Amino acid sequence: MDLNEFWSGLKEPGLQLVGETWPETKEMGFLDALREIEPAAYERLETTSRIAREFSDVPILAVIGPINGGKSSLVRSFLAPPNRERVPVGLGSRQGTQRFVLWIPRSWESDPALFERLETILGFIFEDRPEHLSADPDESREQYADVSAFHRPLVAFDEGLDRHGVALLDCPDMQRLQENEKEGENLRLEAIAKASEICAGVIIVTPRSQIEIRDLGELVRRRIPEAVRIFAINLIRPPEPPEAVYDELCQALRTKTGILCYGAYDFLVPASRDFTPAWDENFQKPEDAREPCFFRIDSDAGRNGPDRIQEERSIHCLADLVRPAVIRQKRQREIAEDLLGQVREQLAALDAKADAERVRVKRAAGELHELAHELMHDGDQALRLKIDPEIVMSFKESMERTAPLQLKPLIALRRRIVHRAVEAVRQGREAMARAFPWLRAGGKFESLKNRLQKQLIQEKDIEKLLYRWSVATREAGPERSWKEEARAILERYRVEERTNMTREEWDALARQIWKNTSKLKATVRIFGSFFVGLAAVILIPFDGGASVLGITALELMGVLGLGGLMAAGTLRMLDREMNQKIGCRQFSNFIAIAGDRIGIPRPVIEEMLDEKELFKPALEEQLDTTSYGVREAGWRLFAVNPKARKKLLAILKQWEKEHHAVQTT
Repeated sequence: MDLNEFWSGLKEPGLQLVGETWPETKEMGFLDALREIEPAAYERLETTSRIAREFSDVPILAVIGPINGGKSSLVRSFLAPPNRERVPVGLGSRQGTQRFVLWIPRSWESDPALFERLETILGFIFEDRPEHLSADPDESREQYADVSAFHRPLVAFDEGLDRHGVALLDCPDMQRLQENEKEGENLRLEAIAKASEICAGVIIVTPRSQIEIRDLGELVRRRIPEAVRIFAINLIRPPEPPEAVYDELCQALRTKTGILCYGAYDFLVPASRDFTPAWDENFQKPEDAREPCFFRIDSDAGRNGPDRIQEERSIHCLADLVRPAVIRQKRQREIAEDLLGQVREQLAALDAKADAERVRVKRAAGELHELAHELMHDGDQALRLKIDPEIVMSFKESMERTAPLQLKPLIALRRRIVHRAVEAVRQGREAMARAFPWLRAGGKFESLKNRLQKQLIQEKDIEKLLYRWSVATREAGPERSWKEEARAILERYRVEERTNMTREEWDALARQIWKNTSKLKATVRIFGSFFVGLAAVILIPFDGGASVLGITALELMGVLGLGGLMAAGTLRMLDREMNQKIGCRQFSNFIAIAGDRIGIPRPVIEEMLDEKELFKPALEEQLDTTSYGVREAGWRLFAVNPKARKKLLAILKQWEKEHHAVQTT
């Protein structure tokens, strides 16, 4: 199974790894799920896969390092003499490398397909087609220094690289500030780390004085190739011996051995002659023509004497020590292992994400419950019932049906008050004003109006609830407006919430009222306040605009004039019955309506209510796909299928086994 087969296996249609249950119901394969749920991780995986499948067989060495470290001088030394003048060297920004420049062996030019592939590689990484480096030295140096074209790479051919068999990617220094760079960012470091992914290895050039600089350590710890790392330490000063530099580099990299390290002494210091190899030509050249002479440093001090350093230890013999085919194979193995590790990591991450997402959404549902509990309970923690005309009519009719015979003629004289109130609500505000001028002018009604208006649940109350919810969950900033959601929640609760008791349940409750109320007092109350109170309960929320009446069962008994006529035990029984059969169900429905509107998954709402031993909402879910939870918070419920996970792990294991066998061979 090669890499292409392995990658295709991850896309297998039958491998439906993730099942989403909210806000959509669908099944997804591993890559599709990762693309939707963890897009950044998917992009990393896709990049690694493409490099592994398409680009890892081209031997490129990245040359990276800090400002004025000798990086450009090293690149120049690999090139044929005519091309060395095209590479600027110097201390200023106009002399330095401000762009990525890929120097390609001239022999590769005869293979158009290979060159086209190189252009594709560069376009994939830099998202811009490369520009050819001018053959004119002055123009080429201008191109090198054009920081405005930082993300457009340059390409050039060189016959001197033919003997090495590798291309050199000359990278900008990692420390210079880039345009539009924010505090804490290092755009160059990020670009270098990204560019090095297409390389078979890297040559890290740094002055001796900067072995321990933060940027160098950070770069080494980044995703630059680990398979082949070559360190070129420049500007070593006598009398420090080479092995001391080697030891300090090991300490900086937190390793003990195995580092491929080259060193070059400062050729401007005369005493350096005693530490450089005999084949170093610098001291036979004019000072302005000298270049760093990098030789391989051995950890054994006895092998670092000038007379012991043979020419094969020159950095220009690197291809003899680390052959292009070998570094390419090492990089291919490294990328393949990285790909496998990422797949395993993201498979575990999907499991963790599913759990974390459910916890996050459940916390939001819990906070909604707590704040809704405050709104729907009074200061004494008594539940506030939403009193609809249907509830009032059911209560009235039950009281009529169960009333003692001697009271029924008297009740009939007053029943029209309630019927007219219900009809006025149906016909509108003007009809109400025409039907009840006398009632509204009466002192009793006005007193009840003032009393009941304090119990209205209005749009501003729900908006405040949602604001507090957003602060408590830290899901949305305090500046967010919740007016639209509050209006929609209140309207749906007002229109759709129609919980009521059955006729038998109302009759049983009414009989308890009649049983515990003296006949004489009952007659007075019924004539004096019961029907006026019922009419007020119907009319006040309507008269109050966008609102619903939220009143406790005991408060309702008081408004109807019945509260003072019954024993405390009877009132508690009434309160318990109405709360259990009306209030608690209304409360669950209110939370469900609010959850639907702000985008909390109904399954989580129901799970939370069940844990709190509350009723399951009776209203069907009406998910608003533009809701906060869907559009802004991005909540979703999903789970990894155990059977599909097992199958995917088997694919990983098979590929790992076959890949290891091939690499061993």
